[in-house]
Amino acid sequence: MRRVVFVIIMWLSFVATVKAQSGLSISPLFEGKIVPQEHMVETRVKGRALSKYQLTFFRSVRFSTTDSKEFRRIRSLVEQDQQHSISSQSQKRNGVETIMLQLQKENGQNRFLCFKGQKTEITVIYMEGSLSSFDTLKNILK
Repeated sequence: MRRVVFVIIMWLSFVATVKAQSGLSISPLFEGKIVPQEHMVETRVKGRALSKYQLTFFRSVRFSTTDSKEFRRIRSLVEQDQQHSISSQSQKRNGVETIMLQLQKENGQNRFLCFKGQKTEITVIYMEGSLSSFDTLKNILK
């Protein structure tokens, strides 16, 4: 009986994390459809550990790339999400490009998408919670 309850809880938590990025152009990246899961370092954090950052969910993927076509595809997906964002900030410094998006609220949660890319490495982060400003977000991501 314990095993069944454990499996159900794990399945529900998986469904909740997959749904978090649903509706975004970048979703296929998080699902492993662009870069295979085994080539990415993925971090998922939920719950109390994030409360001091005013977040309820944090998910990031980081991977190395030497394929400029792959880089352009991922950046293009972020740009598609940028078209539907509430606000965005971009900067390019020393060959590193950073794009930060505040997305439409979903289920009462503020949502953010961040892209950091250079020739050899890409990091994409999705966050949601009560956090409401880019300034606070920048402090978290330092």
